[in-house]
Amino acid sequence: MKIDSCKLPRIVVLMTCIWCCVQAHPVFACRYNVREVGFVDLGIERYRLYGYVDKNTPAEITSSFEQISYAALLESNIEAEIIDVNQQKDHPAIKYLDSLQLAALAAGQIQTFPSVVLVSPDGQTLSVPLNSTRQPFEQTLRSALDDILSSPKRQEILQQVAKAYGVVLLIESADGEQNKKAKEAARGAIKLVAGQMKYLPKPIAHPPVLIELSQASLSQEKVLLWSLGLDKDKLDQPHAAVLYGRGRWIGPMFKGEQITQDNLTAVLFVIGEDCECGFDHRWLQGTMLPARWDENLLSSAAESLGFDPESPMIKAEISWIVGRGFSSYPDVPLGYQELVVESQPEGGDGAGHPQAALEDATQPGLQPAQEKSGPGTTGVPAKHRLSWGVALVAGLTVLIIAIGLFIVLRARKNL
Repeated sequence: MKIDSCKLPRIVVLMTCIWCCVQAHPVFACRYNVREVGFVDLGIERYRLYGYVDKNTPAEITSSFEQISYAALLESNIEAEIIDVNQQKDHPAIKYLDSLQLAALAAGQIQTFPSVVLVSPDGQTLSVPLNSTRQPFEQTLRSALDDILSSPKRQEILQQVAKAYGVVLLIESADGEQNKKAKEAARGAIKLVAGQMKYLPKPIAHPPVLIELSQASLSQEKVLLWSLGLDKDKLDQPHAAVLYGRGRWIGPMFKGEQITQDNLTAVLFVIGEDCECGFDHRWLQGTMLPARWDENLLSSAAESLGFDPESPMIKAEISWIVGRGFSSYPDVPLGYQELVVESQPEGGDGAGHPQAALEDATQPGLQPAQEKSGPGTTGVPAKHRLSWGVALVAGLTVLIIAIGLFIVLRARKNL
Protein backbone atom coordinates (compact mmCIF):
# COMPACT_ATOMS: atom_id res chain seq x y z
CA MET A 1 0.00 0.00 0.00
CA LYS A 2 1.36 3.40 -1.00
CA ILE A 3 1.25 6.34 1.35
CA ASP A 4 0.55 9.75 -0.11
CA SER A 5 3.56 11.99 0.56
CA CYS A 6 1.17 14.80 1.53
CA LYS A 7 -0.34 12.62 4.26
CA LEU A 8 3.02 11.53 5.67
CA PRO A 9 3.49 14.59 7.96
CA ARG A 10 0.01 14.05 9.39
CA ILE A 11 0.72 10.40 10.15
CA VAL A 12 4.00 11.31 11.82
CA VAL A 13 2.25 13.92 13.98
CA LEU A 14 -0.54 11.54 14.98
CA MET A 15 1.90 8.75 15.84
CA THR A 16 3.93 11.20 17.91
CA CYS A 17 0.81 12.24 19.81
CA ILE A 18 -0.17 8.63 20.50
CA TRP A 19 3.36 7.83 21.70
CA CYS A 20 3.33 10.83 24.04
CA CYS A 21 -0.01 9.73 25.50
CA VAL A 22 1.25 6.22 26.14
CA GLN A 23 4.46 7.50 27.74
CA ALA A 24 2.77 10.13 29.91
CA HIS A 25 1.51 7.82 32.63
CA PRO A 26 4.84 6.40 33.92
CA VAL A 27 6.09 9.93 34.50
CA PHE A 28 3.46 10.47 37.17
CA ALA A 29 3.40 7.05 38.80
CA CYS A 30 5.95 5.00 40.71
CA ARG A 31 5.97 1.26 40.25
CA TYR A 32 6.36 0.69 43.97
CA ASN A 33 4.89 1.73 47.28
CA VAL A 34 6.91 2.14 50.47
CA ARG A 35 6.04 -1.36 51.68
CA GLU A 36 7.37 -2.93 48.48
CA VAL A 37 10.60 -0.94 48.58
CA GLY A 38 11.07 -2.11 52.17
CA PHE A 39 11.52 -5.72 51.03
CA VAL A 40 14.64 -5.01 49.00
CA ASP A 41 17.94 -5.45 50.83
CA LEU A 42 20.51 -3.11 49.29
CA GLY A 43 23.16 -4.00 51.85
CA ILE A 44 23.42 -0.43 53.12
CA GLU A 45 22.26 -1.10 56.67
CA ARG A 46 24.18 -4.22 57.66
CA TYR A 47 24.88 -5.30 61.22
CA ARG A 48 28.51 -6.22 61.92
CA LEU A 49 29.67 -9.15 64.01
CA TYR A 50 33.28 -8.65 65.06
CA GLY A 51 35.26 -11.57 66.42
CA TYR A 52 38.42 -10.53 68.27
CA VAL A 53 41.41 -12.85 68.60
CA ASP A 54 44.96 -12.32 69.79
CA LYS A 55 48.33 -13.99 69.35
CA ASN A 56 47.41 -16.65 71.92
CA THR A 57 44.19 -17.71 70.18
CA PRO A 58 44.58 -21.22 68.68
CA ALA A 59 44.39 -21.31 64.87
CA GLU A 60 41.59 -23.88 64.98
CA ILE A 61 39.43 -21.47 67.01
CA THR A 62 39.93 -18.73 64.42
CA SER A 63 39.17 -21.14 61.59
CA SER A 64 36.04 -22.42 63.33
CA PHE A 65 34.78 -18.88 63.86
CA GLU A 66 35.20 -18.09 60.15
CA GLN A 67 33.46 -21.24 58.93
CA ILE A 68 30.59 -21.31 61.44
CA SER A 69 29.76 -17.61 61.24
CA TYR A 70 29.86 -17.62 57.43
CA ALA A 71 27.40 -20.53 57.19
CA ALA A 72 25.08 -19.22 59.92
CA LEU A 73 24.88 -15.63 58.63
CA LEU A 74 24.55 -16.46 54.93
CA GLU A 75 20.81 -15.62 54.74
CA SER A 76 20.93 -12.74 57.19
CA ASN A 77 21.66 -9.01 57.26
CA ILE A 78 24.74 -9.53 59.46
CA GLU A 79 28.34 -9.71 58.24
CA ALA A 80 31.13 -11.26 60.30
CA GLU A 81 34.78 -10.27 60.46
CA ILE A 82 37.71 -11.52 62.52
CA ILE A 83 40.14 -8.97 63.93
CA ASP A 84 43.57 -9.80 65.33
CA VAL A 85 44.05 -7.23 68.10
CA ASN A 86 47.84 -7.56 67.92
CA GLN A 87 48.21 -7.19 64.16
CA GLN A 88 45.26 -4.90 63.35
CA LYS A 89 45.63 -2.19 65.98
CA ASP A 90 44.39 0.50 63.56
CA HIS A 91 41.22 -1.34 62.57
CA PRO A 92 38.12 0.91 63.03
CA ALA A 93 36.38 -1.80 65.09
CA ILE A 94 39.13 -1.82 67.75
CA LYS A 95 37.14 0.93 69.47
CA TYR A 96 34.43 -1.59 70.38
CA LEU A 97 36.81 -3.51 72.65
CA ASP A 98 35.97 -1.05 75.40
CA SER A 99 32.35 -2.16 75.39
CA LEU A 100 33.48 -5.78 75.64
CA GLN A 101 35.69 -4.91 78.60
CA LEU A 102 32.80 -3.18 80.35
CA ALA A 103 30.49 -6.13 79.69
CA ALA A 104 33.06 -8.52 81.15
CA LEU A 105 33.49 -6.37 84.24
CA ALA A 106 29.71 -6.15 84.71
CA ALA A 107 29.57 -9.95 84.65
CA GLY A 108 32.44 -10.18 87.16
CA GLN A 109 34.82 -11.59 84.55
CA ILE A 110 38.04 -10.64 82.83
CA GLN A 111 37.96 -10.06 79.10
CA THR A 112 39.46 -12.97 77.20
CA PHE A 113 39.88 -13.88 73.54
CA PRO A 114 38.12 -14.83 71.38
CA SER A 115 35.51 -12.15 72.11
CA VAL A 116 32.53 -11.17 69.98
CA VAL A 117 30.49 -7.97 69.67
CA LEU A 118 27.47 -7.21 67.50
CA VAL A 119 27.30 -3.65 66.13
CA SER A 120 24.12 -2.12 64.72
CA PRO A 121 24.01 0.23 61.70
CA ASP A 122 23.70 3.19 64.06
CA GLY A 123 26.69 2.14 66.21
CA GLN A 124 25.01 0.38 69.15
CA THR A 125 27.01 -2.52 70.55
CA LEU A 126 25.97 -5.80 72.12
CA SER A 127 28.48 -8.10 73.77
CA VAL A 128 28.00 -11.74 72.73
CA PRO A 129 29.04 -14.10 75.56
CA LEU A 130 31.21 -17.05 74.54
CA ASN A 131 32.76 -17.96 77.89
CA SER A 132 31.26 -21.38 78.50
CA THR A 133 33.33 -24.04 80.26
CA ARG A 134 30.65 -26.70 79.80
CA GLN A 135 30.54 -26.69 75.99
CA PRO A 136 33.11 -26.74 73.18
CA PHE A 137 33.76 -23.39 71.49
CA GLU A 138 32.02 -24.46 68.27
CA GLN A 139 28.81 -25.36 70.09
CA THR A 140 28.87 -22.18 72.16
CA LEU A 141 29.34 -20.06 69.02
CA ARG A 142 26.49 -21.78 67.15
CA SER A 143 24.17 -21.25 70.10
CA ALA A 144 25.15 -17.57 70.33
CA LEU A 145 24.57 -17.03 66.60
CA ASP A 146 21.16 -18.69 66.81
CA ASP A 147 20.19 -16.26 69.58
CA ILE A 148 21.38 -13.30 67.48
CA LEU A 149 19.48 -14.40 64.39
CA SER A 150 16.20 -15.65 65.78
CA SER A 151 13.71 -15.38 68.62
CA PRO A 152 10.00 -16.20 68.93
CA LYS A 153 8.76 -12.63 68.45
CA ARG A 154 11.15 -11.81 65.64
CA GLN A 155 9.96 -14.88 63.76
CA GLU A 156 6.35 -13.85 64.30
CA ILE A 157 7.12 -10.33 63.08
CA LEU A 158 8.87 -11.58 59.93
CA GLN A 159 6.07 -14.00 59.09
CA GLN A 160 3.48 -11.23 59.41
CA VAL A 161 5.32 -8.48 57.51
CA ALA A 162 5.98 -10.93 54.66
CA LYS A 163 2.28 -10.98 53.83
CA ALA A 164 0.57 -8.12 55.70
CA TYR A 165 0.61 -4.33 55.40
CA GLY A 166 2.83 -4.04 58.46
CA VAL A 167 3.10 -4.71 62.18
CA VAL A 168 2.52 -2.62 65.26
CA LEU A 169 4.79 -4.08 67.95
CA LEU A 170 3.53 -3.31 71.43
CA ILE A 171 6.03 -3.93 74.24
CA GLU A 172 4.23 -4.14 77.55
CA SER A 173 5.37 -2.74 80.87
CA ALA A 174 4.42 -3.80 84.40
CA ASP A 175 1.63 -1.18 84.41
CA GLY A 176 -1.52 -3.00 83.36
CA GLU A 177 -3.59 0.18 82.90
CA GLN A 178 -1.03 1.75 80.60
CA ASN A 179 -0.79 -1.47 78.63
CA LYS A 180 -4.56 -1.48 78.15
CA LYS A 181 -4.60 2.09 76.82
CA ALA A 182 -1.71 1.38 74.48
CA LYS A 183 -3.42 -1.73 73.15
CA GLU A 184 -6.65 0.17 72.48
CA ALA A 185 -4.69 2.87 70.63
CA ALA A 186 -2.89 0.30 68.49
CA ARG A 187 -6.09 -1.52 67.62
CA GLY A 188 -7.79 1.76 66.77
CA ALA A 189 -4.94 2.77 64.44
CA ILE A 190 -5.01 -0.61 62.70
CA LYS A 191 -8.78 -0.42 62.24
CA LEU A 192 -8.55 3.10 60.79
CA VAL A 193 -5.80 2.17 58.33
CA ALA A 194 -7.63 -1.01 57.32
CA GLY A 195 -10.69 1.10 56.51
CA GLN A 196 -8.65 3.41 54.27
CA MET A 197 -6.74 0.72 52.35
CA LYS A 198 -9.13 0.93 49.38
CA TYR A 199 -7.73 4.41 48.66
CA LEU A 200 -4.11 3.27 48.44
CA PRO A 201 -2.14 3.92 45.22
CA LYS A 202 -1.51 0.16 45.03
CA PRO A 203 -3.57 -2.58 46.68
CA ILE A 204 -2.27 -4.45 49.73
CA ALA A 205 -4.12 -7.66 50.52
CA HIS A 206 -3.87 -7.80 54.31
CA PRO A 207 -4.22 -4.97 56.86
CA PRO A 208 -1.68 -4.23 59.64
CA VAL A 209 -1.51 -6.61 62.58
CA LEU A 210 -0.79 -6.12 66.27
CA ILE A 211 1.96 -8.17 67.91
CA GLU A 212 2.30 -7.95 71.69
CA LEU A 213 5.47 -8.59 73.64
CA SER A 214 4.52 -9.43 77.21
CA GLN A 215 6.61 -8.91 80.32
CA ALA A 216 7.05 -12.66 80.64
CA SER A 217 8.66 -12.83 77.16
CA LEU A 218 11.19 -10.02 77.58
CA SER A 219 14.02 -12.32 78.66
CA GLN A 220 13.76 -14.21 75.34
CA GLU A 221 13.92 -11.02 73.27
CA LYS A 222 17.15 -9.34 74.38
CA VAL A 223 18.44 -8.91 70.81
CA LEU A 224 15.10 -7.61 69.51
CA LEU A 225 14.91 -5.04 72.32
CA TRP A 226 18.55 -4.06 71.83
CA SER A 227 18.02 -3.47 68.10
CA LEU A 228 15.15 -1.11 69.01
CA GLY A 229 17.34 0.74 71.52
CA LEU A 230 15.62 -0.72 74.58
CA ASP A 231 16.73 -2.51 77.75
CA LYS A 232 14.37 -5.06 79.28
CA ASP A 233 15.34 -3.92 82.78
CA LYS A 234 14.37 -0.30 82.09
CA LEU A 235 10.90 -0.68 80.59
CA ASP A 236 8.87 1.33 83.08
CA GLN A 237 6.14 2.11 80.51
CA PRO A 238 4.82 0.46 77.35
CA HIS A 239 6.58 1.09 74.04
CA ALA A 240 5.34 0.76 70.47
CA ALA A 241 7.12 0.58 67.12
CA VAL A 242 5.92 0.10 63.54
CA LEU A 243 7.63 -2.47 61.33
CA TYR A 244 7.17 -3.34 57.66
CA GLY A 245 8.85 -4.89 54.62
CA ARG A 246 11.91 -6.94 55.44
CA GLY A 247 11.48 -6.46 59.18
CA ARG A 248 12.24 -2.73 58.93
CA TRP A 249 11.55 -0.24 61.71
CA ILE A 250 9.94 2.98 60.50
CA GLY A 251 9.27 6.14 62.50
CA PRO A 252 9.92 6.90 66.17
CA MET A 253 9.70 4.65 69.20
CA PHE A 254 6.49 5.70 70.94
CA LYS A 255 6.32 5.29 74.70
CA GLY A 256 3.72 5.81 77.41
CA GLU A 257 1.36 8.66 76.57
CA GLN A 258 2.82 8.96 73.07
CA ILE A 259 1.16 5.69 72.11
CA THR A 260 -2.02 7.14 70.63
CA GLN A 261 -4.18 6.18 67.70
CA ASP A 262 -3.21 9.37 65.86
CA ASN A 263 0.54 8.87 66.28
CA LEU A 264 0.51 5.25 65.16
CA THR A 265 -1.84 5.98 62.26
CA ALA A 266 0.46 8.70 60.90
CA VAL A 267 3.39 6.28 60.65
CA LEU A 268 1.27 3.41 59.32
CA PHE A 269 -0.09 5.55 56.49
CA VAL A 270 3.44 6.08 55.15
CA ILE A 271 3.84 2.34 54.46
CA GLY A 272 1.02 2.37 51.91
CA GLU A 273 2.23 5.51 50.15
CA ASP A 274 3.56 5.69 46.62
CA CYS A 275 7.37 5.77 46.70
CA GLU A 276 7.25 9.11 44.86
CA CYS A 277 4.94 10.80 47.34
CA GLY A 278 7.45 13.51 48.22
CA PHE A 279 9.10 12.64 51.54
CA ASP A 280 12.74 11.86 52.15
CA HIS A 281 13.48 8.54 50.43
CA ARG A 282 15.46 7.28 53.42
CA TRP A 283 12.03 6.48 54.86
CA LEU A 284 11.90 3.74 52.22
CA GLN A 285 14.82 1.86 53.81
CA GLY A 286 14.27 1.88 57.56
CA THR A 287 16.77 -0.08 59.66
CA MET A 288 16.09 -3.82 59.61
CA LEU A 289 15.93 -6.05 62.65
CA PRO A 290 18.89 -8.46 62.87
CA ALA A 291 17.42 -11.67 61.51
CA ARG A 292 17.70 -14.58 59.10
CA TRP A 293 15.54 -14.12 55.97
CA ASP A 294 15.23 -17.68 54.68
CA GLU A 295 13.70 -19.14 51.51
CA ASN A 296 10.27 -19.63 53.08
CA LEU A 297 10.02 -15.96 54.03
CA LEU A 298 11.31 -14.91 50.61
CA SER A 299 8.71 -17.06 48.88
CA SER A 300 5.92 -15.69 51.06
CA ALA A 301 7.03 -12.12 50.38
CA ALA A 302 7.38 -12.68 46.62
CA GLU A 303 3.88 -14.17 46.48
CA SER A 304 2.48 -11.18 48.36
CA LEU A 305 4.36 -8.62 46.26
CA GLY A 306 3.97 -10.16 42.84
CA PHE A 307 7.71 -9.84 42.15
CA ASP A 308 10.99 -11.22 43.46
CA PRO A 309 12.64 -8.69 45.83
CA GLU A 310 15.96 -10.53 45.30
CA SER A 311 15.97 -9.85 41.54
CA PRO A 312 19.06 -7.86 40.47
CA MET A 313 16.89 -5.71 38.18
CA ILE A 314 14.49 -4.89 41.02
CA LYS A 315 17.42 -4.08 43.32
CA ALA A 316 18.96 -1.77 40.72
CA GLU A 317 15.69 0.10 40.26
CA ILE A 318 15.05 0.46 44.01
CA SER A 319 18.66 1.51 44.54
CA TRP A 320 18.17 4.34 42.06
CA ILE A 321 14.96 5.47 43.79
CA VAL A 322 16.48 5.39 47.27
CA GLY A 323 19.75 6.92 46.06
CA ARG A 324 17.95 10.02 44.86
CA GLY A 325 16.73 10.55 48.41
CA PHE A 326 20.28 10.34 49.77
CA SER A 327 21.59 12.86 47.25
CA SER A 328 18.98 15.34 48.39
CA TYR A 329 20.36 15.22 51.94
CA PRO A 330 24.15 14.91 51.58
CA ASP A 331 24.97 15.96 55.14
CA VAL A 332 22.54 13.63 56.92
CA PRO A 333 23.75 10.11 57.75
CA LEU A 334 21.72 7.03 56.85
CA GLY A 335 19.88 5.42 59.71
CA TYR A 336 17.14 5.92 62.23
CA GLN A 337 16.49 9.51 63.25
CA GLU A 338 14.70 10.36 66.48
CA LEU A 339 11.44 12.29 66.10
CA VAL A 340 9.75 14.54 68.62
CA VAL A 341 6.02 13.84 68.51
CA GLU A 342 3.39 16.16 69.87
CA SER A 343 0.06 14.46 70.40
CA GLN A 344 -3.20 15.95 69.23
CA PRO A 345 -5.39 17.40 71.99
CA GLU A 346 -8.20 15.24 73.26
CA GLY A 347 -11.64 15.69 71.78
CA GLY A 348 -10.51 16.01 68.17
CA ASP A 349 -12.53 14.83 65.23
CA GLY A 350 -10.77 11.47 65.20
CA ALA A 351 -9.53 11.89 61.65
CA GLY A 352 -6.46 14.00 62.41
CA HIS A 353 -2.89 12.85 62.74
CA PRO A 354 -0.04 13.85 65.05
CA GLN A 355 2.12 16.89 64.52
CA ALA A 356 5.55 15.29 64.21
CA ALA A 357 8.30 17.89 64.58
CA LEU A 358 11.94 17.22 63.86
CA GLU A 359 14.74 17.73 66.35
CA ASP A 360 16.72 19.15 63.44
CA ALA A 361 15.43 20.69 60.21
CA THR A 362 17.57 18.32 58.17
CA GLN A 363 16.21 15.14 59.74
CA PRO A 364 13.38 13.22 58.05
CA GLY A 365 10.05 13.13 59.82
CA LEU A 366 6.32 12.99 59.56
CA GLN A 367 3.72 15.68 59.36
CA PRO A 368 0.03 14.72 59.29
CA ALA A 369 -0.84 12.18 56.62
CA GLN A 370 -2.41 15.01 54.62
CA GLU A 371 0.73 17.13 54.79
CA LYS A 372 4.01 15.27 54.49
CA SER A 373 7.19 17.25 55.05
CA GLY A 374 10.18 17.34 52.74
CA PRO A 375 10.80 18.25 49.13
CA GLY A 376 7.99 17.82 46.65
CA THR A 377 5.19 18.18 49.21
CA THR A 378 1.85 18.13 47.48
CA GLY A 379 -0.45 18.98 50.36
CA VAL A 380 -2.98 16.49 48.93
CA PRO A 381 -4.52 13.76 51.12
CA ALA A 382 -2.94 10.36 50.47
CA LYS A 383 -6.19 8.76 49.34
CA HIS A 384 -6.75 11.44 46.68
CA ARG A 385 -3.25 11.57 45.19
CA LEU A 386 -3.99 8.80 42.69
CA SER A 387 -7.11 10.54 41.35
CA TRP A 388 -5.16 13.80 41.01
CA GLY A 389 -2.46 11.97 39.05
CA VAL A 390 -5.01 10.35 36.74
CA ALA A 391 -6.71 13.69 36.16
CA LEU A 392 -3.38 15.32 35.33
CA VAL A 393 -2.46 12.57 32.86
CA ALA A 394 -5.89 12.80 31.25
CA GLY A 395 -5.61 16.57 30.92
CA LEU A 396 -2.19 16.35 29.32
CA THR A 397 -3.43 13.66 26.95
CA VAL A 398 -6.31 15.86 25.76
CA LEU A 399 -3.93 18.79 25.36
CA ILE A 400 -1.46 16.76 23.29
CA ILE A 401 -4.24 15.44 21.04
CA ALA A 402 -5.63 18.94 20.59
CA ILE A 403 -2.20 20.27 19.58
CA GLY A 404 -1.76 17.37 17.16
CA LEU A 405 -5.13 17.98 15.52
CA PHE A 406 -4.38 21.69 15.24
CA ILE A 407 -1.10 20.95 13.45
CA VAL A 408 -2.80 18.48 11.09
CA LEU A 409 -5.59 20.94 10.24
CA ARG A 410 -3.07 23.73 9.62
CA ALA A 411 -1.07 21.41 7.36
CA ARG A 412 -4.21 20.46 5.40
CA LYS A 413 -5.23 24.10 5.01
CA ASN A 414 -1.81 24.95 3.56
CA LEU A 415 -1.96 22.15 0.95
